[in-house]
Amino acid sequence: MRTILIASLWLLASAASASDTLRVGSRLLVAGDSAAQVRELLGRPARVTHHRARRHGRGVVVVTPASESWVYRDGQREITVTLVDGEVADIAQRP
Repeated sequence: MRTILIASLWLLASAASASDTLRVGSRLLVAGDSAAQVRELLGRPARVTHHRARRHGRGVVVVTPASESWVYRDGQREITVTLVDGEVADIAQRP
């Protein structure tokens, strides 16, 4: 039983990290890479969306950093790379 639990947790951890990586040919794009590396690997994005910094709460200031989402189309697949302060923060793929 313990072995199944450990194996399940290991698979869950590897699945969570998979959303922060993208294989492009023989190279790998990972969270923390620069915007220049994204351009080098994927080229010019089909669409760029800018997100402003936000503040929420009463009496408490919660600041979320400004970010950009770069959207690429690869056939039927859509790849969204989210950049925060010029570095890759998240990579999402949709079929």
